[in-house]
Amino acid sequence: MPVTLKDIAERAGVTSATVSMVINNKPNISETTRKKVLKIAKDLSYYPNVIARGLATRKSGSIGVIVPNLASSFVVRILQGIKSTNRDIEYTVQLFDTIGQKESEAQLFQRLSRERRIDGAILIGATVNDDELKVFADESVPCIVVARTCETLDSVYVNNTQGAMDATKYLLQKGHANIACVTTARGNIPMTDRVKGYTAALAEHNIALNQNLIFDAADDDMDAGAAIFEKILACDPPVSAVFVPAGDMVAIGIIKEAKKRGIAVPGKLAVVGFDDIPAAMVVEPMLTTVRQPKLEMGDYAINMIVDKLEGRESGIKHKELQTKFIVRESA
Repeated sequence: MPVTLKDIAERAGVTSATVSMVINNKPNISETTRKKVLKIAKDLSYYPNVIARGLATRKSGSIGVIVPNLASSFVVRILQGIKSTNRDIEYTVQLFDTIGQKESEAQLFQRLSRERRIDGAILIGATVNDDELKVFADESVPCIVVARTCETLDSVYVNNTQGAMDATKYLLQKGHANIACVTTARGNIPMTDRVKGYTAALAEHNIALNQNLIFDAADDDMDAGAAIFEKILACDPPVSAVFVPAGDMVAIGIIKEAKKRGIAVPGKLAVVGFDDIPAAMVVEPMLTTVRQPKLEMGDYAINMIVDKLEGRESGIKHKELQTKFIVRESA
């Protein structure tokens, strides 16, 4: 039979009410009694009935982490940041993968918030617009948006515009003037900001934006990079460098396709990515890229949501982190 509060109370020589106060971390309990009760609970392998507690408190004890693609190295690193946070949180983290489908993403947001299956949410790389995110505020479910800005909810993000400017300026300073730009899902906020940074860097060097040099990859993987390479080759005059705000996996796909066709990187074509995923150090040549502080983003997100849930923070908060340009071999 499962261990009850009464079992612990009898062993500790206190009332069931006292045990309940200790288990639920209530004040006005002596430290001696608290330690004694917790030790007995541990010895008896007591586990609180989370479902019953949720019915009583109208809380689930869970934080939902919603991602567009669990296979993404970028997402995985943020999840590692969430997991490795130094805060000893008392919430269960539930993971939801929308597989990048905008319609299912919006529907999931509505279901989770309105059914109260979670107390708070962390959204990594949400593709829906700010209006569709309002459901969390409307249902009073604290929510942190990670990897993009959001006017209506708390957010943790990087300065994508500056990161893209740093990458493009580096290529310009290396003597490249005809620089291609490879994007994906250009309608989302981070990608829009990265194209702004690319455009601004060109303008600073008095180079007019050539829309024919901006290419949209079908996805954010290596295959998409390999596929877009054919279009890059067809540019006239030829490009000598490619900046890939679509992400490192697309950039790696471009490098591999270039090598396959006998085009030297960086001798004939310099390539710069965005994100600095672990694979950037494995590809040959190693990828020059813009590093996003992914672990730090995850850590900030989990701390922010717990502060909101426990009443230490109120109002909408935004945290902007800085990117870092990492010079390796591909540029």
